[in-house]
Amino acid sequence: MAPELRAPRPLGWSEPGRTTLEIKTGGWRTKRPVYVEATAPCRAACPAGEPVARWIERARRGDLAAAWALIREENPFPAIMGRVCAHPCESACNRRQHDGGVAINALERFVGDWGLRHGTRPLPDLPRPARVAVVGGGPAGLACAHALSRRGYRVRLYEAEAELGGLLRYGIPEYRLPRAVLEREIELGIGPGVEVLTGQRLGANLAWETVAGHDAVFLGTGASLPLGLGVPGEQAQGIGSGLGFLRDLARGTRATLGRRLVVVGGGSTAMDVARSARRLGVSSVTVVALEGREDMPALPEEVSQALAEGVEIRNGLGVSRFVELGGRVTGAAVAPAELERGEDGAIRPVFRPGPSEVIAADSVLLAIGQWTDLAALPPALRGARGLIATPDGARPTPLIFAGGDAASTERTVTHAVGAGMRAARRIHEALSGGVAPAPASHPGAVALPGHVVPFSEINLDSFPRAPRVERPERLADRRLGSFAEVVEGLGAAAARAEAARCFTCGHCVDCDNCLLYCPDMAVSRGDEGGYRISTDHCKGCGLCAQECPRGALQMVSER
Repeated sequence: MAPELRAPRPLGWSEPGRTTLEIKTGGWRTKRPVYVEATAPCRAACPAGEPVARWIERARRGDLAAAWALIREENPFPAIMGRVCAHPCESACNRRQHDGGVAINALERFVGDWGLRHGTRPLPDLPRPARVAVVGGGPAGLACAHALSRRGYRVRLYEAEAELGGLLRYGIPEYRLPRAVLEREIELGIGPGVEVLTGQRLGANLAWETVAGHDAVFLGTGASLPLGLGVPGEQAQGIGSGLGFLRDLARGTRATLGRRLVVVGGGSTAMDVARSARRLGVSSVTVVALEGREDMPALPEEVSQALAEGVEIRNGLGVSRFVELGGRVTGAAVAPAELERGEDGAIRPVFRPGPSEVIAADSVLLAIGQWTDLAALPPALRGARGLIATPDGARPTPLIFAGGDAASTERTVTHAVGAGMRAARRIHEALSGGVAPAPASHPGAVALPGHVVPFSEINLDSFPRAPRVERPERLADRRLGSFAEVVEGLGAAAARAEAARCFTCGHCVDCDNCLLYCPDMAVSRGDEGGYRISTDHCKGCGLCAQECPRGALQMVSER
């Protein structure tokens, strides 16, 4: 008898009385889902390498202690960074393409301020015999000393000024970074294994031989020598350094600037100089910048705050000479110009045809950049473009590393902190012969450090539109005459709302979407958190990866 012919069974067919779990469909699979720990674009853009999405997840769950500790694995100063960081992470945020980037900097300040109130110094590892010298108590040196002391190293921190902080103390006014915040962050960051020696200037009362007597050296001396314009009349009385003006102000000395001040430069220092002068009562402050308004190195919020405080900003102009009378400056001659950067990295004005004019001035402050003083260093460490060059290749004695403004043209606080932390890891690896362990990822996840989660991997169905929270500011008419902080912090409710907007790109948050949407019941919760996928039942349909809100599931080929 011929066999009975039957119609083909449809996909997903099951025999009556049998459950999906009894039917092993895994043999159909050509691809399988894998839980991954990918890199969020905010972390990829952060010069300090903060695990932004992961600490915001902790904050969203209300565990501020864990969020604070996680930030400090890469950045020991979140309350400072939440005030002065240029926050490139926000420009890279995937949520920008949805309804506005997450206010990461505001959240960092919220978590950092929690740490100011509740944080404690971390206990260091077991003491190690090696001794490390850190030269420079600015953000790079402080970060390096912090990370080394946590690993148990004996650190001797040399600082030229009377107090620690470097640019944080002597270059950023209190209306942006209150001194109480700076002092508390330094107190929390510098552990008992750090011996601090202030008033020690390399090449003056600190000899290179003393520094070189340690097992390793980190040079974070900063860039303190101001650049000049090199134009006629620059030596006239009344022309000075913007950074020098801010340094004197931080020490309690208030310069006499007259009624009319011209500030040359378009970066954050120029804005700080101009805004500080307005607070000191200077009635007319004019900033002359080569760049167009949209191209100024200063942050947009700094520019808008300066304008609100009565600072005039003239863009697309270069100073061709200074006008003087009796040896004292009376004005700055300006003409249309644009910025040109030479092969050596120096910035030069290129003048264009157009009318010139003289801006009247009782004083002029230049804020066009600084360079590093290399005179006290051995010739081998004096690199090109006025930067410290550390040995490469054969291991020197002592080990020498450098970072921050002294060794890089990327001159932001965040770059300096990141450089200090990375140098500490390299010093530890060199002295101990081991590699610092990476933080544990989500249970069962495969690390994909080279994969930065694109916007296309975000499932927007899980993220309804929500407005970005903005930090409140003190009214402009109440700022002048006071150096009180201008930008205020978020309240608890606002911080929770903003943390909830984070996609948490590339990191599983146990949302159960994969478990709920799997048609074969192949997904289950793991014993130690995370999820497990049954290879007997997963047929590789990819629905779990499609429904994952944040790109934490990737389909990989079985072949």
